[in-house]
Amino acid sequence: MAGSAQTQKYSLSFTSIGARRLETAEVARAFADCREWAEVRRRIVEDDIISLNKESTRKRVGSEIVKRLRTLNDDEVAFLADAVGDDQLAMTWVAICRAYPVLRAFSTDVVAARYAGMVPDVPRTAWPAFVEDEAADHPELERLTEKSRKQLETRAFGMLRECRLIDGDYNITPLYPSARFVALVRETAPQDLDVFPKAGALL
Repeated sequence: MAGSAQTQKYSLSFTSIGARRLETAEVARAFADCREWAEVRRRIVEDDIISLNKESTRKRVGSEIVKRLRTLNDDEVAFLADAVGDDQLAMTWVAICRAYPVLRAFSTDVVAARYAGMVPDVPRTAWPAFVEDEAADHPELERLTEKSRKQLETRAFGMLRECRLIDGDYNITPLYPSARFVALVRETAPQDLDVFPKAGALL
């Protein structure tokens, strides 16, 4: 279990949109340009900077992306705005894990821990085992229906794949972000580096 995450109720609304890393980077660029979240929201809805047809979808997806990005400080958002490759993936995952401590706990205590223990994969059975363990401290997990648990499992693994922390066969595929990413996150929240399998500059 992941430290202070035990003391707060888990938000379980991450099933709504997936990782959306490309759209997240586009919204980060908009904020880096104007530094006003209200203006960013306007650009999402009115200027369609995330290229979605329906206004209702732009509002829903945009609201979720802004929620995640607001967990980052201005320097981290600016970094994401210019990031490519593993740096973009890694900062997107940091924002997701800050917004959803249940995913932080799973990424730290299951994905990263298994990699550190030289276990190469994360089978689907790891999610229900994780939920059962966490439910002792998080009754909101205990109250989930079987259908809701399965939806959370599907989305959690989908987002891990989107951010390239696992592959389609559930093998762990560590990211190799830059030393600049590591230094930036370590400066503000060093514990956030624990969500990643340790490889490269993350060691």
